[in-house]
Amino acid sequence: MKTIYLDISLQRLVATQLLSRLPGDRRRQAYFGRMAPLREADIPTPSLPGPRWVRIRNRIAGICGSDLHFVMAHGDFRIAPAALPNTAYRTYMGHEIVGDVVEVGPEVTKLKVGDRVAQNMAEDSCIAMGREPLCRYCAEGNYALCEAVAPKDEPQGTGGGWSEEWTAPEGKPYKLPDDIKDEDAVLIEPAGSAVRAVLRQRPQPGDKVLVIGCGTQGLFAVQAARAVQPSCEITALARFGYQAEMARKGGADHIIMLGSDAYAEVARLTGGRLYKGLLGTKTIVGGFDVVYDCVGLPDTLRDALRWTRARGTVVIVGVYLAPMKIDLTPVWYSEVDLIGVLAHGMEEWEGERLSTFDLIVRWIKEGKIKTEGFITHRFPLSEYREAVLTAIEQPRTSSIKVIFDMREQSAKER
Repeated sequence: MKTIYLDISLQRLVATQLLSRLPGDRRRQAYFGRMAPLREADIPTPSLPGPRWVRIRNRIAGICGSDLHFVMAHGDFRIAPAALPNTAYRTYMGHEIVGDVVEVGPEVTKLKVGDRVAQNMAEDSCIAMGREPLCRYCAEGNYALCEAVAPKDEPQGTGGGWSEEWTAPEGKPYKLPDDIKDEDAVLIEPAGSAVRAVLRQRPQPGDKVLVIGCGTQGLFAVQAARAVQPSCEITALARFGYQAEMARKGGADHIIMLGSDAYAEVARLTGGRLYKGLLGTKTIVGGFDVVYDCVGLPDTLRDALRWTRARGTVVIVGVYLAPMKIDLTPVWYSEVDLIGVLAHGMEEWEGERLSTFDLIVRWIKEGKIKTEGFITHRFPLSEYREAVLTAIEQPRTSSIKVIFDMREQSAKER
């Protein structure tokens, strides 16, 4: 089967970082050349590595912003997660997946052949692997925070979303309801971090809320904030006009465009006071009650902290895979709370405890989460290079969510 994977090494990262600075078509060599981390291979159809494993044939799979970080070699081995023993330096690409179970091991009880599933990205957590006893976070359903160290002899899966098939322990896939279509289902996982972020810091009635970034996560964060608190006032910071239009459709009351005088706009929209100091330093006294930074770059986090009122909250949703040099003085000077989110897990909503995925499915059915317009481009897996470039080159393509569609090929094979 065809699979796309990462071969992460210091040499490949440095080569890609250097080559990506070259103009024009030479960037293709940076991302897809001989020294690029992204590799393509034809491998045998994977066999089940254990009796409680399943094999899944992919239907569609998305390209995530975090995938692009790896393709473009934005990572740095000095970050904290790189020290963990389960960090993979060769890994299969793609975690936004919808597929069909085509084989089950003899001890599988939760899934059967023919079930349609999504990946919930439990990775090698206690829940996914069926370990006992569960660590404290898996015991509460928050598998992304699993503290267990996987045994060295524990079975490993083959393939991912950017593959024709993949294998997984039965605790990893999420069984999809029949009345959720594939195009909605593939967006459940990327919506998860946005929904979780809003539930970690819920807007209150009348709160002024800012969402920085109008990619997939930012657009879902706008919708989640509106779903959680209909009476809050939402501002979205967008890079492109088509993103601004999507944010407005999702419930944003105001738009700040990247390139405008954002500090002046923040002061105007919140009633805060803009101050300018030596060396061009700016800050806002007053500002937003809650800011969701769905980009996560040093510049966006710096601004988020300065745009938040005293004792307000900044939630980091976007992923940045390198150490930051950033001014954290608002955290103590203005007592701004800075919190983060990782993926999804278990949530509390209206007196009920349920998984992030279950809540998103419910909100899709209720119309609180709308997916129309998110999927902008489709490619067969064989055209993965053009798909990746389409996701990267947004000024040229106006992309939001780019997916691989493998349904036609699978139908031909059957």
